[in-house]
This record gives sequence, C-alpha cells and structure tokens, in this order.
Amino acid sequence: MTKLLSIILFAAACGGAGLGKDVRADIQARMQSAQPEIQGCYTDALKTHHKLKGVLVLSFAAAPTTGQFTDINIGHNEINELTMQQCVVAAVAKLKLEKPQATRLAIPSQPINFQPNNP
Repeated sequence: MTKLLSIILFAAACGGAGLGKDVRADIQARMQSAQPEIQGCYTDALKTHHKLKGVLVLSFAAAPTTGQFTDINIGHNEINELTMQQCVVAAVAKLKLEKPQATRLAIPSQPINFQPNNP
C-alpha cells in the first residue's frame, strides 16, 4: 500500500506574533509555496524511516527590504531525522516575502505537522 503524506502548515501560527493580517497571510502563502519541496523532504525520509511522523516547529526572521527568510531555527522537534530537518530548513531558506517590510520581522513559531496517511 502506498503511503501518502500530509503536511499541515498552521495558519494561526503567527497570530500572536504582533504581525499584521497581510504579513501573516504573506508568510502563510510563502510557506504553502514551499509545501511540494517540504513534502519531498518527508517522502525521502520515509524511505528509510517508515514510521516517521510528528511536528517540527520553525522560527525564523524576514530580512528588512528583501523579505528573505533568515535565521531559521528548529524549536520543538518530534522529527529526529537530521537529513530531513536540514532539507526542510533549506526549503524555507529559499523563501522571501512577496511584500518585504521596512524592518526585520521575527516569526517565532511556524509548526509543520508531518503525518503519513494510508489510503
């Protein structure tokens, strides 16, 4: 039976960060755009770790004027697979806000939930 995967990016993750509605939506859209690459990280990890699942919580910043996602750190970590963690961080590091802000923005909590699904 083929395993399907689900990556759930929590839209409310930035809600309490003091970020405006438009900025939160921009962050969420960028994270959604990385979903295929992040899913690829997970799919590769499932090849050798068949029961891998859990939440990975990232914190990062958006650089002023460019919006580039920087200073990416893993906080809460239920995914104890280093290669996958590095792959996810690399995918997020490619992102930048569509509408950069004049000041550095801290995004303190962006949970990603990895769950294999059996159809």
